[in-house]
Amino acid sequence: MRFSALYNPEIRRNQDLSDIAASSKKIRVAHLLSGNDKVWGGVENYVHNLVTATNMNAIHTTVICTESGIISQKFISSKFDVRILPIKGYFDLVSIARLSKLLQANDIDLVHAHLGLDSFVGAFAAKLVKKPIIVSVHFDQPNYMSYNSLLRQLWNTAQKFKNTLVAHFLPITENVASELMKRESVPREKITIIYPGIPTPTIDRSCRMRTRTELGCDESDLVVVAVGRLEQEKNLSCLIESIAKIKNSPHVKVWLIGEGSQRQALMDLVERLNLQNSVTLLGYRTDVQNLLASADIFVLPSKAEAFGMAAVEAMIAELPVISTLVPGPRMIVEPEVTGILVPPDDSDALAEALDRLIEDPDLRQRFASAGKKRALSLFTSEAMSEKIVKVYEDVFKGLDKPGCELSHR
Repeated sequence: MRFSALYNPEIRRNQDLSDIAASSKKIRVAHLLSGNDKVWGGVENYVHNLVTATNMNAIHTTVICTESGIISQKFISSKFDVRILPIKGYFDLVSIARLSKLLQANDIDLVHAHLGLDSFVGAFAAKLVKKPIIVSVHFDQPNYMSYNSLLRQLWNTAQKFKNTLVAHFLPITENVASELMKRESVPREKITIIYPGIPTPTIDRSCRMRTRTELGCDESDLVVVAVGRLEQEKNLSCLIESIAKIKNSPHVKVWLIGEGSQRQALMDLVERLNLQNSVTLLGYRTDVQNLLASADIFVLPSKAEAFGMAAVEAMIAELPVISTLVPGPRMIVEPEVTGILVPPDDSDALAEALDRLIEDPDLRQRFASAGKKRALSLFTSEAMSEKIVKVYEDVFKGLDKPGCELSHR
């Protein structure tokens, strides 16, 4: 199914979009982030990229976090207004009341939620103070879909009720939008698909030798890198297993960047396969761009991935990408043009793809060049922000059908 633009010029008021930005009245937007404040993941990156790229002359941003830690400190260091508001549960009446008071005290015009917990609490709090809420939808299969039949039905009913309080939805892909309409009965006119984006970085390859030396590699080594939370759905165990199967393994090094609950299990697997000299778990890093610039191949072996922003970052860093045949990467990676797609959880196929790129430097370069061009044309934070701000402005003005051109195709 194709999702076309929902923006209809005939329903716009006479005031042009630019009039709001030029006026003294900024739209005051509160972003809700209820994630684990010990882990920085894709959703947090999405919000940071969005607010950093947003025109501050038109939008005043407040970020409301549920804990003090990595997430809140990142936004504080980027000079954003950050508030901490603990939320205990989906129907936590005390937190709903506190959030509504915070929204009112800070003269918030519009709430933007990004995860399931904050969409529930945010929707009810926004309703209390008569402010609209927009919800970005990052996943095509929410957690409750894994529950038993009765519990899943109850949660789905609760979702549908909560969705009636939401002014507009911003699914990050066509597949997420389709699932939202089918599973939770969200009408098409309340949906605008906007792909995530990242800032366009300046890639400095002068760090390559220094970074490799620090991590025990030299220029003759071929470095495979993966970036993501160390969780089961990221399936980094499949990448480790594939390294044990590749043909030219002595000079192949693997850097796993990220933290999560699977760290010990992955370390045990590395030891069991005797790959201690090949695979290094680097943990959470603030120099990811330098690490990408110092690597040769990027792998995203996820079992499920609604989008796959890490693959976009790798493409902009001019790395060929190997990923899996799941919805997000299928949209990002153009097979045999910017990279290779393999079945999920298939270490043999992943090893074969790695062997192809390891043995063919010209193929790596061809994929890398095409990947950078594709990423810069489709997935920048500036384009994402421009489209989302248009939705803010339409919702703020009370238009019946907010939306914007979906120009990524």
